[in-house]
Amino acid sequence: MLALLLVAAWGCKKDDEPAVGVVSGVITDAVSNAALANTRIIVFESNANVPVKSLTTGADGAYRTELLPGSYYLRLYRQGYEQVPPKGMSPMPFTVSVGSEVIKPYEMNQSEVLNGGTISGKVLEGGKGVAGVLVVADRENKGYSAVSDAEGNFFIYNLPAGSYGLKGWVAGYSSEEQSVAVISAAETAQNLQLTRGAAGSVTGTITFLATNAVEVDVTLTHPLTQEPVPGLLTSTTAAYTIANVPAGTYLARATYRNDDRVVDPDWIVKNGEPMVLVSSGAVTRNFSLTGAAKVVNPTNLATTTEPIEIGGTTPTFSWQAYPSASDYVVEVSDANGNVIWGGIDRSGVLPAKRMVIASSQTSIQYNADGKATRPLEPGKVYRWRVFVSKNDTSTTGWRLISVSEDQMGLFRIAN
Repeated sequence: MLALLLVAAWGCKKDDEPAVGVVSGVITDAVSNAALANTRIIVFESNANVPVKSLTTGADGAYRTELLPGSYYLRLYRQGYEQVPPKGMSPMPFTVSVGSEVIKPYEMNQSEVLNGGTISGKVLEGGKGVAGVLVVADRENKGYSAVSDAEGNFFIYNLPAGSYGLKGWVAGYSSEEQSVAVISAAETAQNLQLTRGAAGSVTGTITFLATNAVEVDVTLTHPLTQEPVPGLLTSTTAAYTIANVPAGTYLARATYRNDDRVVDPDWIVKNGEPMVLVSSGAVTRNFSLTGAAKVVNPTNLATTTEPIEIGGTTPTFSWQAYPSASDYVVEVSDANGNVIWGGIDRSGVLPAKRMVIASSQTSIQYNADGKATRPLEPGKVYRWRVFVSKNDTSTTGWRLISVSEDQMGLFRIAN
C-alpha cells in the first residue's frame, strides 16, 4: 500500500493562529497489518539533513508530533523489523505548513534475523551528544546501522549474535572504533567518541553523455550499508568538491535521487563500483552520466520509496523502449540486495549477461527462462531494474548504454 499524503486544514480563529504544523500516522506490519508499538521514529529536517526530534509509537502504533514549517523526512527503527527507508534507499521529504496536518502511515517488513541482538549507546564529542551520525556495526563484511537522534542516542536492532566493530560516520569528525559482543535477544550498551577535524576531500567532474546537463547530487556512502554519510554530499552540474571527509573507504554515488539520470552502467559493470579511499588529502572521482531507462510496471512512484503492492508471484515487468538498444537485461533483487533473477554476471574475467531480451520486446514475465534462484514470496519486497545493451566491437561484443533508476521498480507481493 502506498503511503498516503493527506493535508487537512485546521479551523483556527484569527487571534489564535497556530505557529506549527503536525505530522502523524500509524505504523503497521506490512503482512498482518497489525499496529507496531514501540517503533522508534527520528524526524529529520531534510534541507540540512539533521535530526530535530525523536519519538516512539504508542500501543496502537500511532504517532503525532508538532513541527515548525519546513521540509522533513522520517527514519523508522524497530526490533524484529527492517528499517524504513530500506538500506540503500533515500528517504522522501514532505512539507509541513502552518496550521496543517500531514498524515504519513508506514508499513514495516519483518527482519529475516530472528531473536537478533541490539547495540545501543550515545555518540559523544567533548561530553556532548552529536546528532545525525551514521553509526555502523560491521561483521563478516556486512553492515548494520542507525542514525543518532537529536541527543546523540542510537539503537541498532536485529543483529545476529557475534563480535562487531562499531564506528560513527559524519562530516567533520573522526570516530574511534569499538569492539562489541552481541548476544541474541539482548541489548548491549556502547558509546562512541568523536574528534573534530576530519580534513579529507573528494573532488571531480560530472560529464553528461547523450543527454543535457542538469543539477545532480553527489554523495559518499558507507560501502557496506550503502547509506549516505551525513554531510558528505553536494549538488552540481559540472565540477564538485566534498570537504571535511573522515579517513576511510566510501562508495561514491552520483545522481542517486530519481532525476532521469544514471551513472554510465557500462563503466560500473566492467570496472566495479566507484570506491574512493580517503586519508588526509584530496581524492579525485569523476562521473559520466546518461539518461535513465524508464520502468513502467510494477513500480513505486518517483516521489516515494514505498513499494507498490501487486497480486500474484509471477508479475510481468514492462519498460519503455530505449533508443539505440540492441537488447535488454532485466534484474530482480530481494530486499537485501541479493539478485534472484537475471542481471549481469561479474564473476568471470569478462561480464556476461544472464539473459538477452530482444530490442523489439519491452516486457517479460518473472522467471520466463526458468533460471530464477527462488520464487517470489507473498509479503516480501523486491526491486527490479532494466539494463539497456548495445552491440559494439569491444571484447565483450556489447556495452551497456543505460539502466533504470536505483530507487524505482520497488514492489511487494500481496498475501
